Amino acid sequence: MRLELDVGNTRTKWRLCDDYSVFESGQNLMDELAQEPWWISVVEVVWVSSVGREQDEKILALFPKAQFASSQVAHLGLSNSYEDAHKMGVDRWLAMQTVWSEQPNKTHIVIDAGTAITLDVIDEFGRHVGGYICPGFNMMKTSLLGGTQRVMAQDSWQLGRALGNNTQTCVDHGIQDMVACWLESHRANQPGACVWVTGGDGMRLTSLLSSPVTFEADLVLDGLKVHFS
Repeated sequence: MRLELDVGNTRTKWRLCDDYSVFESGQNLMDELAQEPWWISVVEVVWVSSVGREQDEKILALFPKAQFASSQVAHLGLSNSYEDAHKMGVDRWLAMQTVWSEQPNKTHIVIDAGTAITLDVIDEFGRHVGGYICPGFNMMKTSLLGGTQRVMAQDSWQLGRALGNNTQTCVDHGIQDMVACWLESHRANQPGACVWVTGGDGMRLTSLLSSPVTFEADLVLDGLKVHFS
């Protein structure tokens, strides 16, 4: 039995699985462990993707033999464009490993919409061309509302991209349209690319885009099996 962890900036996704099935999963590992789950005693292997370093010591205290993935120069036909490959966020690297292993020899655009929004491009030869890291939806909204005195809106979101007729809609639709236009411009530059979306805000982003993309909630967790193979 294997416990796979995706430790992000704001949450720790997890799943208990073997090579064939997922038995349990969740969005907050520490809350789950506080309930003393039945499966804790059957875990044999722990694989971790972590960008939240403050959680690493807690994970090692609970699972001393946990194996932490790291970004690589190259693996199974996929190569990293970073001069120092280890400085790339491992979540980005694992998501790219997943899509390349599933559909090699194609161009891919991989978008992870979480606390930050990342976009990475892989060419048909398996070369990471490069990417972007930008503020996520909530970070943009918090920054806008915190830096202005007369722009006020609720924390909740109104989904859409149309021009707004009140402050709430102007803020929400403005941010969402800006992100969607940005991504669609990159898709237009790579018309033959397979476009993948993941992350906590991935479903919302997918619904905003003008043409279909592939949403996969667990690209990072799926990449752990590729990484450790």
